[in-house]
Amino acid sequence: MTQNLNAALRRQSRLPLSLKIKYVLRSRLERGEWPVGARIPTLPELMREYGVSRATLRAALDELEAEGLIERTRGKGTYVIGDAAKEHWLMLPTDWKSLVKHIEHLRVRFDVLETGLGSLPPELADAHVASSYWWSMRVNWTDSLPYSLNTVYVASRLAERQLERFETEPVLPVLARHFRSELRTATQVLTIRGADATAARHLDVEIGVPVAQALRVAKNARGETVYAARVLYPAKYLYIETHFHPFDE
Repeated sequence: MTQNLNAALRRQSRLPLSLKIKYVLRSRLERGEWPVGARIPTLPELMREYGVSRATLRAALDELEAEGLIERTRGKGTYVIGDAAKEHWLMLPTDWKSLVKHIEHLRVRFDVLETGLGSLPPELADAHVASSYWWSMRVNWTDSLPYSLNTVYVASRLAERQLERFETEPVLPVLARHFRSELRTATQVLTIRGADATAARHLDVEIGVPVAQALRVAKNARGETVYAARVLYPAKYLYIETHFHPFDE
């Protein structure tokens, strides 16, 4: 097992070895292998386990310490001070009603970065689109934490009827309250990718760290896209809970 891990660490990639080690150690923290208050292995022990240099390990531990997960004290060792598992606090619902309710109860505040009128981007468009869309790009906050970067699109003929609400409130609940008859089907596609410069700046993460991208599209009975969104979440905050019913007919 250790040989396989060491081989994986040395597999050629653009990611520095110290960051690979950081993510490996972080996963052990998230699994609870080293709970809060525990002393993690010493540098020589970790060097033997992973077959890397002291400098590489120190760089990885520097990252974890900067995130508030560990604390190093000369002569005493390195101790866990933060619960990495609890960072996954942002639940992403898997059905429309739960998603709307979730947004309503998050007590979101947001900063509008840009707004305008235009067409849907290719990743959200198909053959059945409106002639134009009102759109808004905004950062959502809860407390002092920026937790998502959203670009939302609403068919202009709908947006102009409730423009003040769309501009000052979370878009999806406004759409659900005032245009229920326009909502027939909805889809959400989730992928994981690296943060680009824009996402990194507004979500306060480093370029290249994992972010979850949710692409959402809602259509009316005619198949016309009336709402679409591209939402980016820092992956470290996100969790998804799905209930299965294996014995249902």
